[in-house]
Amino acid sequence: MRISVAPVTALLALALLAAPSWAQEQGGLGLDLTSDAPAEQPGMGMGLDLRPSNPDADLLPRFALVGLYATERAGAQQAPAWLEALARGALSSAVVAQASDLHETQERLAEGHDAAVRCAEAACFAEPAELLDADLLTTARLSLEDAGWTLRTWTYDRDRRAVHEDAMTGRNPGDEDFMNEAAAMLSRRLTALARPRAMLTVNVNVPQAVVKVGERIVGVGSVEVRQMPGKVVVEVSADEYGTRTRTLDLQPGARETVEVMLEISGPAPEGPPDEAVADVASSRKGPSKSLFKRPALYTALLGLAAVGAGVVMGMSAKDVEKRAGDADGDGVFDVTRKERLDAQSQANLATALLVGGGAVTAGSVAWLVLVPARSAPASTSLSPGAGGGASTSLHLMVGGSF
Repeated sequence: MRISVAPVTALLALALLAAPSWAQEQGGLGLDLTSDAPAEQPGMGMGLDLRPSNPDADLLPRFALVGLYATERAGAQQAPAWLEALARGALSSAVVAQASDLHETQERLAEGHDAAVRCAEAACFAEPAELLDADLLTTARLSLEDAGWTLRTWTYDRDRRAVHEDAMTGRNPGDEDFMNEAAAMLSRRLTALARPRAMLTVNVNVPQAVVKVGERIVGVGSVEVRQMPGKVVVEVSADEYGTRTRTLDLQPGARETVEVMLEISGPAPEGPPDEAVADVASSRKGPSKSLFKRPALYTALLGLAAVGAGVVMGMSAKDVEKRAGDADGDGVFDVTRKERLDAQSQANLATALLVGGGAVTAGSVAWLVLVPARSAPASTSLSPGAGGGASTSLHLMVGGSF
């Protein structure tokens, strides 16, 4: 049985035409194989886990491979193999942990995924890095340039907010040696940029306290956070409590714990102001400080002065009394009548001064000792004539004779 050549030729021609058409449907020029592609397409759900199996894996910087952008049809056909090779290169570095696989990256970035794949500047890398919580982020482009087939990668360092570009040239996009060299190039770049994280634990006694590290709120209450190494300021605050801050110098790979005890910072307790307390304290002190403001002191001094004057005048009168007799026996007093009358007046006045001054002095001293000093009234509600005053009446008996 002979088979006609014409139908077989037609089938082969149809198959050859269908292959380029299928590639163009998958993206063609400007293909982004991580965007809007079926989940079962090779390279999209590789499930590669870049996390090393060691106890300090949580301290490794997190890495995400966003995708690869192919500008030619031949490069688009080889894109899944390139993505797998680049993922192996990142894994071989053993210095990063996987933030997300390709499928998870596409889901998290959603509509912004296409723009992220074509990103080559720090400004457009910052948002995807935050959404993926990735410390290192890489995009790639495979294109035919003047030097030949070229793979370019852009790796974003979130710590330093810088983008590093690397390039590798090969003979054709399907060359395995070309892919392996590009994977080694990415591995070297990640090794140069990767810095182990520091694990910071903040324990606080107030469950509703807000914990900030730098300008970023990392949680409420006690928290544990991966932090890039270097100096950071930890601030813990809560309503009705004080704010505590502490500056730390975190070392790569270190685990540090901070204990924070917040204290209630309510209003001051109710009570009299400090000035009133000071006035009360001063009013309770002894009367020594107000002695010079008491009239009894001055009346006592006045009484003493009167006693002194009486003594002087009495001595003068005594002198005249001694000369009042007839010393020479001639029957005539040695003093005149006027001198005798003056001496008698001095004697009477001296007696009055002695008695009166002594009484005033004794009364004043008794007043100082027995009657305590009164402080100024705390309120002005009393009328000016309401307080009674003590009056002292002195009745002097004046008299004297030779």
